Amino acid sequence: MKHIDQVKPYTYLVKHKTTGKVYYGSRCQNSTKFNRTPAEDFWNHYTTSSENINAIIEQEGKDAFDYEIRRTFNTVEEMASWETRVLVRSHVLERQDIWFNANIAGKKILTEAGAKKISKTHKDKPKSDEHRKKIKLSNIGKNKGKMPTDEHRQKNSEAHKGEKNAMYGPCSAERAANISRAKKAQKLVAHNKGIPMTEEQKEAIRATKAATKTYLTCEHCSKTVYKPNYFQHHSNRCRQKP
Repeated sequence: MKHIDQVKPYTYLVKHKTTGKVYYGSRCQNSTKFNRTPAEDFWNHYTTSSENINAIIEQEGKDAFDYEIRRTFNTVEEMASWETRVLVRSHVLERQDIWFNANIAGKKILTEAGAKKISKTHKDKPKSDEHRKKIKLSNIGKNKGKMPTDEHRQKNSEAHKGEKNAMYGPCSAERAANISRAKKAQKLVAHNKGIPMTEEQKEAIRATKAATKTYLTCEHCSKTVYKPNYFQHHSNRCRQKP
């Protein structure tokens, strides 16, 4: 039985007239904090905790919704338990086509309004070195073995084409001087400088060269020689060329 004129926790149902999507929620602060009855509280002081619903209200007004106080309770625990039972039974997280709810007893899904709020909070906010390191570590290996699609390549191309490219246009004298100074300041030292090669390394190099050697036969003297010698002493330079 509803006691909407008594100061009690309550549950409610809200329906968006245009889309037919509904939201089922609960409220206890009217009794624990403000000493208001459900009839005084709901839709006058409180319009659900749903970010999506409140965003629609800002755009379309409260008249865009139908609402109903469904049940009142003697304790907050009873209210929370009943709300969870209803949401689980209704499979609200699996039916986002008809439900606004994005949370059941702590289990959440990201809503469009929630994503916009997170994006706005972090937009243009500088990241600390620790934050950057965490992002780097979390991304290591994620794209391993994955090849970009043609669509992805095309989007990257369009995003960096012409004036959108940081290297677009001629290099200014000032920039060229900065690049020159930076390169001169670099001390590039080979990791194996001063360390003689082992016999195993030398043998590996010989084997690689032998495996990649190309031999060609001269069309004038019919000799088969190593490719560099072919172009140096044969072909158009062959002594037997008529």
